[in-house]
Amino acid sequence: MTPLLDRPNTPQAAPARHDPFTRLLLLVGLGLLLAVSWPIPIHLYREYTAFESYYSYGPVIPFLACFMLWHRRTALAQAVQKPCLAALAVLVPALALLIWSSGQELAWVMDNTFFVCLYSGLWLVLGTQWIWAAAFPLAFLLWMAPLPGPLLNDATYGSQHFCTLAAAQMLHFFGFHPVVTGSIIQLDNFSLFVDVPCSGLKNLLSLMMISAAFAYLLDGSTAKRVLLFLFSVPLSIAVNVTRLTLLGVVGECFGTHAAHVFHDWDGLLSLVLGVTALFWFARRIGCRTFAGWPLF
Repeated sequence: MTPLLDRPNTPQAAPARHDPFTRLLLLVGLGLLLAVSWPIPIHLYREYTAFESYYSYGPVIPFLACFMLWHRRTALAQAVQKPCLAALAVLVPALALLIWSSGQELAWVMDNTFFVCLYSGLWLVLGTQWIWAAAFPLAFLLWMAPLPGPLLNDATYGSQHFCTLAAAQMLHFFGFHPVVTGSIIQLDNFSLFVDVPCSGLKNLLSLMMISAAFAYLLDGSTAKRVLLFLFSVPLSIAVNVTRLTLLGVVGECFGTHAAHVFHDWDGLLSLVLGVTALFWFARRIGCRTFAGWPLF
């Protein structure tokens, strides 16, 4: 998991500029890294565009990271840029592991070592002060790496089981008569099958990613930012249970066709509810500005 905060801005040095040689070195290094890791973009594209993908938010992450770097532009400009040879101790083994994992088609290892190579390469060329100033935006890119399959499967099963029981309890609270059999909630006139994509894990990953960026860009103390990030876990569960409950109500009261129509739009509803709740909670804990702009 990525950290939520960078070290506060404490400018000590005059603003630094990238000289032509540094720019060329960065471009050449990035080109070589992409050449070595060419399977990664293909693998990530398949993960992001797969049917019912857990990682459909992936293409948004680089843009958010760039916005965070822009938000840190003053600290980045004031950081002393001095090559750090100590970064080779990280870069060389990471590059070897990246090449090996690419040949073995170990997707999770390959994805994460790519980012380690990227970070250590920037550290090598731009130095410790710069990499520290850019720590969170760069670490945020790790959200692009899909989880290992076994971990994802175990988490999906647990979330699926919990959300099925919780939605059945909510339906019972509202006066319906649900009967749970495995992942099926049987009502009088409608059967709600809580399939793997409905487990809530997709909502959890999306809201955790959004809340990490949101907490970083908000004003407030470290404790408030950490609290806001942790809030995304129960929030995602609550949003998914609410979505399943509403789906059951629509199916029972208006029929299967209406339930299918609702299901086509409930992902957007979940996102709106989640983001709205994040804004509400941020206001409740005393945050008032987002990236320096008064939004509350």
